[in-house]
Amino acid sequence: MLHEYLKINPDSATELGIHVPFDWQLPDGGFKKLEDTRNLLNFWYTTVQALAASEELSLEQKISIKTLKFAIDFHEFSLVDYPHWKMNPNAIDMPGALLFIMLTRDYAPFDYRISAITSRLMRLPKYLKEFESRFQDSKPVKEWTKMAITSTEQFPDFLRFIEETAKGGVHESLMEDLAKSVRAAEAAVKEHLNWLNGLLEQPGVKFSMGKRKFTKLMKMRGLGLTPEQILALGEKYLKEFKDERARVAERIAPGRGIEGATEIVRAHCGATFEEALKMTEDEMNKAKKFIMDHNLATIDPDARLKIIETPPFMAPLLPYAALFMPAMFDKVPEGAYIVTRPKDPRDISSHLNHAAIINTAVHEAYPGHFHQGVASNKKHWMLQMAGGADVDIASVATETVEGWAHYCEKMMFDHGYEATDEAAFEMLNGAIWRACRIIADVKLAQGEATLQEMADWIVKETGMAQGATEDEVKRYSHTPGQALSYMIGRHLILDFRKDLETKLGGRFDEKRFHDLVASYGFLPFPLMREAVTSELGV
Repeated sequence: MLHEYLKINPDSATELGIHVPFDWQLPDGGFKKLEDTRNLLNFWYTTVQALAASEELSLEQKISIKTLKFAIDFHEFSLVDYPHWKMNPNAIDMPGALLFIMLTRDYAPFDYRISAITSRLMRLPKYLKEFESRFQDSKPVKEWTKMAITSTEQFPDFLRFIEETAKGGVHESLMEDLAKSVRAAEAAVKEHLNWLNGLLEQPGVKFSMGKRKFTKLMKMRGLGLTPEQILALGEKYLKEFKDERARVAERIAPGRGIEGATEIVRAHCGATFEEALKMTEDEMNKAKKFIMDHNLATIDPDARLKIIETPPFMAPLLPYAALFMPAMFDKVPEGAYIVTRPKDPRDISSHLNHAAIINTAVHEAYPGHFHQGVASNKKHWMLQMAGGADVDIASVATETVEGWAHYCEKMMFDHGYEATDEAAFEMLNGAIWRACRIIADVKLAQGEATLQEMADWIVKETGMAQGATEDEVKRYSHTPGQALSYMIGRHLILDFRKDLETKLGGRFDEKRFHDLVASYGFLPFPLMREAVTSELGV
């Protein structure tokens, strides 16, 4: 069934680390891929239920079936209830991310990867035409069209970067084939860009899904919270974190308030973006050593993580940092931690000062996303299906993934890792931002605020740079339910931990808890909780 799925979704094969023959292919760009996936998932579920009726199942198998049902339900929601596939005209994001993975992950000889990249680039013109067919009878969201134009305009630079990187590293005939494929892709991208600009002349649809659909989405995720309760938590946390930050600011800069503390914290910053990248790598390695020294989690010694600048075509969607998780089936677990260069060099101190880098390295690398990805990959691949079934809206299991990374920030600080007032100040800045994300996410999804209103409000509440904040808010608009997952996920994991501590008493083992939550990290929260509780025999 996995191979049947990957025939339809060869992009998922590359992400999972199953490369032959899928690295040479692109999926159908139109609705066919989505419909074929829907039919296969439903057939799969019917088949596995029949097997389950006649077999004694393990915990992992039981959870796998429930995970598959999550995938089906969310796939249907993104096809019918909130048809993101015909609202967002960004065709470049998926193939661009694939090419980035293939270029940066050292999973095979370089000429092998360049050969596969060449093949995918030759298929890009066909893919773009198929993608455009999604919008024959529908209109996309105008704000998203503008974002797609920005990404598409920058994509040819990435293609030329691939070409330059390959020079001298592959034999002449392959280099000639790559050059031809790049030229063909550039021509297709130029034509596609004209098509995108034409979409701007047409009326668009609204991005908000409204209260009814958003309520349904939250109920499907099994968070145990209504949108109203989620919003109330965001407002509660925002006040608490701001009050706590004020107390920390007073210790950093007595009598000078938040502005004075910010000035001091931001002064501890590298002079260039390149220095910030090096600082990020250093902090990642320090955090990894701290975890092992303090026995906080089981670290895989073979895992590798590269620190790389965010490709420009991705920057509009990732204004700060992000992580490309390690592939499940690759022999060596390897990920990419990407950091975005600020649009204005003067903004480097705002999110790439030393204290901010400490917090982000914990969140993205150790023991956050990368460690969680490595641990989760040791489980059966079906436990990743909820987030991998071509669900266009990125809201499945993000409360576990992002909640874990956000939980780790405070957990590491509480254990004494870089536990300074400056680090606390930036951690609280991040927490305030995540509380703001809850409020912005709910209001945007329910149609209660505009993009500009939310961007201006977040700048006012957090002091973040206007340009990066506007990009952030645009991203929230087309991933409803994702932005709230950071703080809500942390809230749920902390409550889960407290519950286990109460039930287990002196038998509660923090390292065991961390290892289990990380290893079930791609599951939606209710399934993660069920799995961990069963493993602990509670």
